[in-house]
Amino acid sequence: MSDELKNGSTKPIRALDRGLGVVELLSRRGQMSLADLRKATGLSNPTLLRLLLTLRNRGWVRRSLVEGRYELSHSLGKILGDTARAHPLAEIASPILLDIKGRQVGWPSDLCALMGAGAIEIVESTRVRGPMALTRTSLGIRPSMVLSAHGRVIMAFSNDEQRRRHLDAIRGAGSREDVLWIDSGRYEDEIARTRARGFGVREPGYWQAPFDPGPEHAAMAVPIRSNAGVHGSVSLLWVAEEMSLEDVLALGALEDLQMASARIGAALDKAGIETPDL
Repeated sequence: MSDELKNGSTKPIRALDRGLGVVELLSRRGQMSLADLRKATGLSNPTLLRLLLTLRNRGWVRRSLVEGRYELSHSLGKILGDTARAHPLAEIASPILLDIKGRQVGWPSDLCALMGAGAIEIVESTRVRGPMALTRTSLGIRPSMVLSAHGRVIMAFSNDEQRRRHLDAIRGAGSREDVLWIDSGRYEDEIARTRARGFGVREPGYWQAPFDPGPEHAAMAVPIRSNAGVHGSVSLLWVAEEMSLEDVLALGALEDLQMASARIGAALDKAGIETPDL
């Protein structure tokens, strides 16, 4: 949140707030009459009619011909687009990421969501400053499921059928290096090690453009799981030449990361968020 909003120097737009309130009501309740809206919002008929006319002109709301009731338009999905909303994992996990203790010593975290078979994506990050900040935003980057800490831990804690689908997708569309890792048997060995220790580690020397290539970063990641299954992973990053994995583990970073992951998983269950189809 900006300093202006924190300090209260910027005031909200009252009409916009009212209009969004109407949209939220129609989203929850479906069709509503003008009288229903007036009762629910406490707004006068003239105010509601101006808001509804604006929303209708923008294609957000329609009025039924027979009963004159208002509802969100079917075309609203096209207006907003499939990618207009925040990823649910990012929205739920963001406040929890800020509580990870590693941030206090300069270790940021990336939040990675499972997008489908063989595909993961960074949907949130606390890399905002310092040597591990990115030259460009990390959001939307799709790390390797074979070489990244995220991909390895998501694969390790997926079930057998899910792993098979991931591997098939990687063989079909992955990089040559990824496929070589799989076909050589090295990947299977790494997944077994990942499952045994409970976290994934980044392959030394691996980085994904447009990540800043120097200094070299090390990373470990734990899975984010709910009752529905594996949703993604959350990582902790540090400068490789400054600390070893053993040093990071000795400071209790793994336990803190696991606690954050458990909190995210519980919040996903509470919100009823399902895992993506593979």
